[in-house]
Amino acid sequence: MAKQYFFFLQKFREVNLSSKLSLLVIIGVFASVSVLGCYFDSFLQETFLEEAKNRILYGFQRLSTDLGTTTEELKEGVFFVQTDENFLASVELINNYQEKTQYNAILLDEEKKIIVQQLLNRVKLSLNHFIALYDNHEELIAFIEHRPDGYHLHFISYETGNKILYSRHENDPHFTRSPFPKSLPVTFRHQVYYSKEAKHGAITYHIYKGKVLVTSHLSIFDDEQGSILMHIEMSHLFDDEYFKKISDDLGLIVRYSAEEKNASHAHLLTTIHDVSDLHVQQGERAYFSTARINITSGESYNTASFYYHIALNKEKLLTTLAKNRRQLLLIIIVVTLVVLITLRVIFFKTLISPLDLLMEQIHKIEKQHYEPSALVRTGDELEEISKNINQLAGAVQDRERALLASQKQLEFLSLHDPLTALPNRRLFNKRLQQAIRRARRNCSQLAILFLDLDEFKQVNDSLGHNIGDQLLIEIALRMTETREFEPLITARLGGDEFTILIEESSGKSDIAAAAEQLLKLFRTPFTCSEYELSTTASIGIAVFPDDGEDIVTLIKHADMAMYQAKETGRNNYSFFSAMLAADVKNRIDRVNALKQAVHNFDEFHLLYQPKVCLRTGKVESMEALVRWQSPLLGFVMPDQFIRLAEETNLIIPLGEWIIERAFHDFMRFQQQGSPAKKICVNISGVQLLQSDIVSTVQRAITRTGIRPEQIELEITEGSLATKEIKALQALACFREMRIDLAIDDFGTGYSSMSYLQQLPVTRLKIDKSFIDNLPDSTESGAIVQAIIALARTFHLHITAEGVETAEQLNFLKKLGCDEIQGYFYAKPLSDKEFLTFSSTFTAPALP
Repeated sequence: MAKQYFFFLQKFREVNLSSKLSLLVIIGVFASVSVLGCYFDSFLQETFLEEAKNRILYGFQRLSTDLGTTTEELKEGVFFVQTDENFLASVELINNYQEKTQYNAILLDEEKKIIVQQLLNRVKLSLNHFIALYDNHEELIAFIEHRPDGYHLHFISYETGNKILYSRHENDPHFTRSPFPKSLPVTFRHQVYYSKEAKHGAITYHIYKGKVLVTSHLSIFDDEQGSILMHIEMSHLFDDEYFKKISDDLGLIVRYSAEEKNASHAHLLTTIHDVSDLHVQQGERAYFSTARINITSGESYNTASFYYHIALNKEKLLTTLAKNRRQLLLIIIVVTLVVLITLRVIFFKTLISPLDLLMEQIHKIEKQHYEPSALVRTGDELEEISKNINQLAGAVQDRERALLASQKQLEFLSLHDPLTALPNRRLFNKRLQQAIRRARRNCSQLAILFLDLDEFKQVNDSLGHNIGDQLLIEIALRMTETREFEPLITARLGGDEFTILIEESSGKSDIAAAAEQLLKLFRTPFTCSEYELSTTASIGIAVFPDDGEDIVTLIKHADMAMYQAKETGRNNYSFFSAMLAADVKNRIDRVNALKQAVHNFDEFHLLYQPKVCLRTGKVESMEALVRWQSPLLGFVMPDQFIRLAEETNLIIPLGEWIIERAFHDFMRFQQQGSPAKKICVNISGVQLLQSDIVSTVQRAITRTGIRPEQIELEITEGSLATKEIKALQALACFREMRIDLAIDDFGTGYSSMSYLQQLPVTRLKIDKSFIDNLPDSTESGAIVQAIIALARTFHLHITAEGVETAEQLNFLKKLGCDEIQGYFYAKPLSDKEFLTFSSTFTAPALP
């Protein structure tokens, strides 16, 4: 051990002075940083954690206090009715004389106006958001709701025998009459969340539009008769403004949600009394904790949880830690300088002057001057350090340049479409807003051209998304490189949608000319890889200020006009108009009527069209066809509402109803002696791709008792063209269940040998468009003959749709068609008509 010590001492003496000093300074620096840094960092972190816990605890206590205060105020707010004799008399008057079929509007409506004014006074006085009054039948009499523009008063009248809503703003003198809406901000019938015997009222908590709604309930009983006289509810909504205010007051970040994020650590808000009740977590930038309250979600006291999240920004801690470290560094530098000054007296020429030069290099880096500095020429380690500092300056400069370039790239990507490099929706909206301000200032017009590619989905489906992306790039290049459109603002909003902004337009003729020029760009095919693609576009045009004075309205109206251009044949442009808005409203009305019809399916019924086997002359199957008789729209043609149902995904619930109803009727036909062996039901492509159609059919089989081999599902050819894996898997499952599959309207879509090989189908249905011209049309005859031959090659059955004449029937029979469907034998029949027809029909012999 002694030998090792003397050996080390000898080697240390051989090291030059600069090395010794460097070693001592390095040891001192590391020791100071390690000891002081660890101590102060740990101390500060623990201190800030305790402070964070206390502040978060106070935040939860403040929330709990506010919730409790609001609860008590709500209780007091509804108890006034117990002592207000005039109010009780008014409600009793309504209970006694409100006969809906013989409604005394003069008496009762005036009384309700008095009541609703009293309710307004109460809810305004307590600064709450809702108050509602229910009669002894638990039906709504009147209610007050708070909106951004103030309080709105409402009461329900029955002056025509039906419910009518009277409403007014708190500052309006008169009520306005309107039809009773489909939905109200309060329930029409009193919703019971508490025991009806609770004569002292109840408080419940709910989630209303994602926010906490505290509701005070009070039922007033007639003690003499032992019955309920009325129910009154007053509610307070803890909205975003409240949480913003409390966040600002407490210096915390207070959020809320119904999601169960960090739910396992969430304590009940009312049980948090001290720091030990909290579970505070540390993130990279904040301390945060979660508490919950119980929310009533239905009758019989069903409850869920609503979560409060409180976070405290760690910026102060991070700033203090950084400041502490800087101070430590400063101390180390000062100590080092003291040592260096002491050594300077002895080693000025050999050490101090080179160190000064090194510090000068370091200061240049701090000032972001990265030019190479003069090297220290000492011939020892200091010279090496000087070289390294110059290298470091170069590295820092390179990194700053790279960071600046990256920031510019990120800024560009945030405002531009990454595929086409065109401005994106965000940048387009910004420039459109600027253009609108200029147009207002100059009293000029501007126009938005909303361009959507026609049949772009087919490009993606048939050639792949990579080719679709190349096509979008080529279109963007052509629009931006064309001289007429170069000065215009062109943007890609997403998908195959583009917008063009035209400023200072002199009239619709100039705008139409620009649209014509834009359509001409698509007349030349686009080269994408090895493909020459021809495509067209549909353009919708909205003009400021005629068609809208803000961004949202202008883009929406241009979008609507674009769809109008598509409906009039595509490869066209259309200006927005009031008539177009009316068409959109008509579509909305049809969608709403369809939604209402799908709610209970009472407006739908099924007809059954027989299918006659040409070999036996008997009805061996039938196709279920849905019909809609709307009380609002009248009889709606299937081709209208089926397409609408597919566009809105309402075809999924409607399809489920059709499947189960058709299976049920088929089993009833079987029990009543029908010879039909199979029921055929149409399946939409939307059902195949966006629902669990296999489970739907399995449930219907279980409920009706039908056998899978008695089922044939018909799928249109177009819905199979995309070859989506989900659709192919569903068809394979059906075949494993021994359910037959038919391709409907075969020959009108994407017919091909390879696609027939891949699909597990058992039947082809020849579309009516090919049957209509038989036997006179040579072309139609050749197509039908080819389809039948193709079916025979793949061992598939054949059904001909739309057969209406004996000549057509004879022609098909000679070609070997298996089955006939059409008006020649029978139109679609009701269930009773079908049962009679199928039981008695035998096809007569043809000449």
